[in-house]
Amino acid sequence: MDPITVSEALRRQLEGLCLKSFPCGPGSWNKSHPATGNKTPIDAYWEDDDPGDETQDALCDLLNQPRSPWEPDDKRNSEVQHLRELAVKCPEKITDQFICSYFRQLRIVDEEVTEVDAQLLKFQNLEELVLSANKITTVHSGNLPRKLKVLELCYNHISSLKDLSINPPPLLQHLGLAYNRIQCSSQSMFLTADIWPNLVSLDLSFNDLTDLFSLVSRISTLQSLRVLTLQGNPLAFITTYRGYTIDCLPQLFVLDEILILPDERHKFSGLSKKKEILENIAKLCVRIGKVQGIPNPNVLTEQPNPGDYPITTITYHVCYDFMEDQPSGDTTQCQPHMFSPMQQTPEEDIEQPDPLNIHTGLYKTVGSHWDESIEQEYVREHTAADLLALKSFLLSGMKVSVTEEKILSWPKDPEENATLSKQDKQVGGKEKDKARSSSGSKTDGKSKKKKENLVELRHDPPIVRTLGTAVMSLRNLVSGDMKTFSVCNLEPCYNNVETQRANDKSPEKGNKTKERKPKSGRERAETPKTPRSSSGKHKDAETKPAEEEPPPPIAALTVEIEVQLVC
Repeated sequence: MDPITVSEALRRQLEGLCLKSFPCGPGSWNKSHPATGNKTPIDAYWEDDDPGDETQDALCDLLNQPRSPWEPDDKRNSEVQHLRELAVKCPEKITDQFICSYFRQLRIVDEEVTEVDAQLLKFQNLEELVLSANKITTVHSGNLPRKLKVLELCYNHISSLKDLSINPPPLLQHLGLAYNRIQCSSQSMFLTADIWPNLVSLDLSFNDLTDLFSLVSRISTLQSLRVLTLQGNPLAFITTYRGYTIDCLPQLFVLDEILILPDERHKFSGLSKKKEILENIAKLCVRIGKVQGIPNPNVLTEQPNPGDYPITTITYHVCYDFMEDQPSGDTTQCQPHMFSPMQQTPEEDIEQPDPLNIHTGLYKTVGSHWDESIEQEYVREHTAADLLALKSFLLSGMKVSVTEEKILSWPKDPEENATLSKQDKQVGGKEKDKARSSSGSKTDGKSKKKKENLVELRHDPPIVRTLGTAVMSLRNLVSGDMKTFSVCNLEPCYNNVETQRANDKSPEKGNKTKERKPKSGRERAETPKTPRSSSGKHKDAETKPAEEEPPPPIAALTVEIEVQLVC
């Protein structure tokens, strides 16, 4: 596929303006133009007019009328509208030289442009150039008009600023490079006052820059800079990012679209002088709150015949994947594994970086016994030194799950278990049965606790079952938010749903009426006949099946989670 240049895309746009065809241009349809030779007297009747002729005002209305076939695609560009009206009133002026000198701003967006060619230099008076959402990988500054003041190159494939910085337009005031692929810290050497002496606004958001200290030291030379946007870069995750940047750039007014107030500047005063003690790491705090919707284990599981052993202990945990802490942190609950980011849908605004093998850990809360609402009150701080991997992880989302751990406990000595059971039968007797019937489950629990104290138990390996999973979106942390809160609605696992359905259909919850056995012929013969009027009702009562109660709806399994960037 041949590369598409800016001049080629611009030529196609000018053809779409129809500057030399109806309703523009000096055609026969333009009644008021001298070239047509059709000048209608003022007092002429409308029947004598040629239906193919239109006045200039009528033709201009066609250009701007809503839902007109000639309505301009970009209504915001007043230059385009004025040029088309000029092509109606003075079509002889519309020449290539006039067009090149006429435009002060050009917008070529989403046209798959790959190259900024030298033909753009014909637009000598161009002051604003927008080339966003294309496929440009590099821009040679020698092909840019010298009067250019605004250059927007967002949503492209630019990874290097070297060619752009060789001899850029000297009057440039705004440079937009958001949503590109600028990653290397060495690119900051092309962002100095020697190259951009009049730069007022710089947008480097949503790239892959990680070295905050090197970048800010170079940008600090831009004395005219007033607006800076760095959000969406991994360096924005650093705990001292905003304070350090504000203190290093006293001339700055706006950082990441947030106005810098005097009290904020006073708060971070002197932070730039403590560079040697600042760390290039990010800290995030995970909080897990209320868990609701866990199925009741006494209802969903088939209880065996009650006995002394085994003793069953069931606990519930909330597990989540997160960037693994540094070795200095506590990793007793961390099970490291390799994590691969998920692919994002095309509708999402933020472009995900190239997939990385992110080293994450599986963390879980302390086990809690079943309740309709479990308050975890879990708080853990995570640190990450690999900022680029952290960005990829946040864009992919955090996997959350709720697990059930069941542990069966048995006596270590089987003979001791048999001896204790015989003693219970001899000593307890009828009094023990009466006590159990009167006290219920409380006495039974106390007896089990006593036996646990008397007998040394051995515990089987835990039986772990996942009740539900979900992926919590963390993309707004990349977009500039400091905190995100979500009530994750976990999708139940397949085996748990089948268990619920099986229990709903179990005889204990279903029809409890006993099926009547068919009577023999003799029994039927000896059965006295009932009157005809009542036999029908009696027959209907016997044959009418019992209505099954609908199973109760399965409650949604939800977990409250908050993730915050520590600053």
